[in-house]
Amino acid sequence: MTQKEIYYLISRTLSLSVKPNAANEIIAMLPSEKEDWENWVKMGNRHLVLQSLYLALRNNRLLTYLPDDLAEYLGYIHSLNVERNLKIVEQAKAIKEIFEKESIAHVFMKGTANIFDGLYSDIGERLVYDIDILVEEGKVLNAANALIENGYRTQKIFNPTAYPSTMHYPILVKDECVAGVEIHRLPVQYLYIKRYSAARVFESKRLSKEEEGFWVMDDSNKIVHNFMHSQLMHNGHYHADVSLRDLYDLLLLGQRENPAKVFDDFKHYQAKSNAYLNLMHSIFGISENDFKKKGISNYLFMARHKLTVTMSQKQRILYHLLVASITKYIVLPFRTIFNTNARNYVFSRLKNKHWYMQHINAYRRKFSKSRKLKA
Repeated sequence: MTQKEIYYLISRTLSLSVKPNAANEIIAMLPSEKEDWENWVKMGNRHLVLQSLYLALRNNRLLTYLPDDLAEYLGYIHSLNVERNLKIVEQAKAIKEIFEKESIAHVFMKGTANIFDGLYSDIGERLVYDIDILVEEGKVLNAANALIENGYRTQKIFNPTAYPSTMHYPILVKDECVAGVEIHRLPVQYLYIKRYSAARVFESKRLSKEEEGFWVMDDSNKIVHNFMHSQLMHNGHYHADVSLRDLYDLLLLGQRENPAKVFDDFKHYQAKSNAYLNLMHSIFGISENDFKKKGISNYLFMARHKLTVTMSQKQRILYHLLVASITKYIVLPFRTIFNTNARNYVFSRLKNKHWYMQHINAYRRKFSKSRKLKA
């Protein structure tokens, strides 16, 4: 099987959560060779959706079509993730109690919040690295100090001169806890804060559906944040190599709220959100209904995406390095001429002797996929 065939097999399998009648289509697409199954696992792992694939197959009684050892392996990693996510829920409860004691208003975001809010069919479906928490204006350092006083520590030194352009405090970890904690002062990077502010999130926050007392974003804001996190902050629109985990979250959120209407109401980045939504419809085989918005940006994005799907691992790394080099080392320095936060972002880091090795290590983690999870 080609890379493209495996990619669409995975995406169509994920769509079973909303299209269970497509089971026969999936059966016809399943590989017969061991090498193809190995590549299926590699791609599912790269997109962080193996747990979701396992549940889609299990819930639709398709596990018997997999090699026995693969079905057993998928069940094993799912059980590990259930155990890990249960620990994350307990860790988040402890953090919530600390913040409430310190009178720090906060909202849980991203994967942890989606688990609290019952977005997934199973607690083990979502792979979560960090607990992301947005705290009220001016309380980031209070929140960080409160966690440090309760046994957390930073993985890298906090640089106060970078604070004006900082989205979140350095990741905090605790030896007996499985997840790192990101305390956000902004829900998005400084470049996008005029369009999507912390005040917007707090004004529309609501209590989660599954875990009592947890504040999360409403579904409209989850959809917008999913788009901005994937396509803008992680440069997904420029790479056109989009995480299936992000698209799958959007697919599930789209069962609660119409993403097309959400993006229309949001009014910003229309061409990019249009392309992102069209991509979701395309790879999951979802009917677009009345969503017909196209445009040159959409066609170019879709063409580049089709190209990335066929790339080898080496080609993908080189491609990502090229795009990252343009955005970080050409576009970003140019922004410093006009944007004070961009100047702070660049120069506060260049003056920090610890930043250089951190920057190199970040690339190593990104392209080696060596990031480890604590069990």
